Amino acid sequence: MPRHISNILNTHLHVHQYNTRSNLPYRPPCSDVADCIPMQVEPTSGPTSGGTNITVTGKCLPGSLQLGNTTLYSSQLDAHVFETKAVNTPGTVPITIVIPLRNDIHAITLDQNFTFEGRTPNVRDIHPKELTVHGGTKLTVLGSNFEAESNPQMNLTQKAISTLDGTKTFDEVKYPPTPCSVLKQSEMTCKTPELQLPSSEEFGSFKAEYRFGFIFDGFEEAHDVEGNITSEITVEIAVVELHSISEHHWPPYDATKRQPLHIEIFWGHFQHEAVVRVGGIRSNITERLVNRLLFLPPDEAQLKPESGCKNSNEAHSVEVAAGNTNQRVGCLTYDPDDDTPLRMILVFAVCGVVAVVVVASIIAFYIVQKRKNKDGE
Repeated sequence: MPRHISNILNTHLHVHQYNTRSNLPYRPPCSDVADCIPMQVEPTSGPTSGGTNITVTGKCLPGSLQLGNTTLYSSQLDAHVFETKAVNTPGTVPITIVIPLRNDIHAITLDQNFTFEGRTPNVRDIHPKELTVHGGTKLTVLGSNFEAESNPQMNLTQKAISTLDGTKTFDEVKYPPTPCSVLKQSEMTCKTPELQLPSSEEFGSFKAEYRFGFIFDGFEEAHDVEGNITSEITVEIAVVELHSISEHHWPPYDATKRQPLHIEIFWGHFQHEAVVRVGGIRSNITERLVNRLLFLPPDEAQLKPESGCKNSNEAHSVEVAAGNTNQRVGCLTYDPDDDTPLRMILVFAVCGVVAVVVVASIIAFYIVQKRKNKDGE
């Protein structure tokens, strides 16, 4: 049962101030506090920044609402609705409803509490669980309360690596922070730096464990002297070296046919991140399969002049990249446009015919007009 506390406010409270704001029918003050029970509020949680509308339900018209030590007065058309104010720290506080009666003022402390929820960013998970040695892996970070204004950064720490027999240890590596991009409040992306790893020839097989720290600035409820909040997650990550791609040879490419070319590639998860560039210009990938990529080279006129391949200005370098990994996989030439002279002849012929028709029309018009003038005389 709700607890009853009397004489919380003085008797200068005017009942009509509350009734006139309500869009509900006029309700006279209750004569006894027992007539008001039960009373409830909803919702019972909201952000520390305030702005949550709390609705009081029950038989009696509330005079004010107390959340802990904060007193709220309704400024809404409906006097049963109260808007929360900003508070400094998150936490749970008791709820008290102040009720003006006919001859007194009473307060009802509810069994309900109100929780002010912090807007602290929180990281739950990251994927993929694979990184490339050369870095540049695009990580998707999942969590809550991500804001672009907080300038999030990823602070990657590579924990000490030991051989499986425990005879050797590669010291912990702390990488410099890298910026992240917020996609929405629950998702952001970050790119990994180039990794410093022990030689597999010296260490043999090993596992790497990484601590992903995410730094967010601009919060009042800071966890350090610089006003930053850090959320961390530790994950065991597979570090992979992307396989070399064999050199490819293609026939001269006929851009008029728009037929895709293919590249044999086995990059696992990173297959979907691969980018193909011809002459330094990104190509359109039409299909990604587990063992190959199909791509349409750009028009030759778009290519950079310095993109020659093997000392030939007619061939253009073809490269495949994912993150910071970049491999040249071959050279591509374009099929010369043998139909150009014929097309030029056709263009000139059409232009000549059009010119003859125009001249003939002008002459015919002149002759007709001259005859009309003679007939008029």
